[in-house]
Amino acid sequence: MKLPWRKTRPIPEAQIVLAAEVIAATWDTGEDGQVAALRRNGFDEGQARRLLAFLPIAFSRPILEELGIVDFDPNVTVSGPDGAFLNAKLMRQPEYVQGLKVARDHRSRGVMDHEVYKLIAFSSADLNAVDNALNEKADVTGATIATSLLDAKIALHLIR
Repeated sequence: MKLPWRKTRPIPEAQIVLAAEVIAATWDTGEDGQVAALRRNGFDEGQARRLLAFLPIAFSRPILEELGIVDFDPNVTVSGPDGAFLNAKLMRQPEYVQGLKVARDHRSRGVMDHEVYKLIAFSSADLNAVDNALNEKADVTGATIATSLLDAKIALHLIR
């Protein structure tokens, strides 16, 4: 399944921080509740779904780098609605790009509530996998991370 090329505008840093705060405040409402809350705060459906998918990845990257991960696959693999796997470039996802910038800024100079940052960063499957490896005494120094998303709903909103 090939999705059409779509472009979106860059998201200002303040909007990423707002999105993170909304996600954290609605953490217990599940994905649909979070999407609804993000939409009430001015994000469209695609942005809301991409924020939920890509902020944990973006926020966890600086932590993973500090743990010794040196290479990140530039693509994300996503299970599509028909079960086929799709690939998309992370750097084409504006929520990921700006989320990564905000995460780096936060790690260096604290641009957002740290509890909100931690909640989202520590929900990352990538970070969870590395944490599990470290708990098993594995050496992750120099490792590579490849990211996959299993939620078929995000496939319809990727920028390809």
